Amino acid sequence: MTSRRKVYGFLALVAILASAGYFLNRYFSADSRAAQANSKPAAEKQKPGQEATPVELAIAARGQISSFISSTTNLRALREVDIASQAEGPVREVLAEEGDFVKAGQVLCRLDDTQLQIRLQTAKQRLAQARLQGEKANVRQEKASVQIKNGREDLQRYQKLYEQKLVSQRDVALLEYKIEELEHDARVSSSESKELTHRVEELEAEIAQVNLEISRSQIKAPFSGYITQRSVNLGQTIRTMESLFKLSDFSPLYAEVFLAEAEAVRVKPDQGVAVRLGADPNKQATARVWRLSPVVDQSTGTVKVTVELSGASPQFRPGAFVRVEIKTDTRPDAVLIPKRALIEEDSEHFVYLAKGESAERVKVGLGYQQNDQIEILKGVKVGDKVVVAGQGALKRGGKIKVVRS
Repeated sequence: MTSRRKVYGFLALVAILASAGYFLNRYFSADSRAAQANSKPAAEKQKPGQEATPVELAIAARGQISSFISSTTNLRALREVDIASQAEGPVREVLAEEGDFVKAGQVLCRLDDTQLQIRLQTAKQRLAQARLQGEKANVRQEKASVQIKNGREDLQRYQKLYEQKLVSQRDVALLEYKIEELEHDARVSSSESKELTHRVEELEAEIAQVNLEISRSQIKAPFSGYITQRSVNLGQTIRTMESLFKLSDFSPLYAEVFLAEAEAVRVKPDQGVAVRLGADPNKQATARVWRLSPVVDQSTGTVKVTVELSGASPQFRPGAFVRVEIKTDTRPDAVLIPKRALIEEDSEHFVYLAKGESAERVKVGLGYQQNDQIEILKGVKVGDKVVVAGQGALKRGGKIKVVRS
């Protein structure tokens, strides 16, 4: 009995300790959960979506908008040529540098023309001698003509005297012989005069050739423009047809773009064009469609359109990368909103409209786009307030708080 009581007593003690441990554990767990609940921020106790989302609004307005066909290209000058030398010799002077504006006919470079000047002076001296000899030959010819005329008059008198038996036949024959000698001398003088005239013409042509070579030793600008490249140096020996300068005429400038055939049919000569610098899109030049190619390129299916810039700022230079926007249509009474109001999902476009303290998501149809404005064809009317900032955090029917409009 004593052993059994001990066993029962031990089991009873174990049951009492287990019960006490269970109730203590429940008590401390409840206190821990309460403390954690009290330590959470008030914001976590609120349900998500109940706070208003700060947004910026813009009002849909009526205005003018145009459609454009856009393309990119590089500007080119009206004229751009390599100026080559037509003479040979060492460079004596270089009178133009890269970036200089030069006028048509202005001397850019001079070659050494010392030998040409010597040839010119020698030819001029020979020409003067030939002219003097020609004048002497003409005088001799004129003298012989006068003597022949007088001799023939004397011959007529001698023949009459011979008929009257006053002079002998020998006197008449001598006079006839003298006239023949004078006629021979006249023919010789005439031949010398013609030869000397031909010689004068040859020397004049030689002088003209030397003057041409001297003028070619002065490299001149064929038209007004800017020196874009200089490849000649002082003292350098130049050969014929060697390129010395590159000259460009910056006014006007041209841009050539290649448009798809379907786009090109919407383009007409003299249409307005906006040309923007690739390096600075805020820089814009006024332009027009100058001409359209009459053919379609078979290899690319495109049509070349040439645009002419007028009054462009100095930043627009040949070779500059530009964006060309050709205006094809204008709608003066369109519903416009900022582009940043749009949300695109699955190739569809939406905007959020402010309706009191909430925002409503609306599907819209788009029209023309220009700069930061876009035309709305359906879904928005004039006067509607559209969300342009903060719409990324909005949901249908979400509350909004306007921070700017």
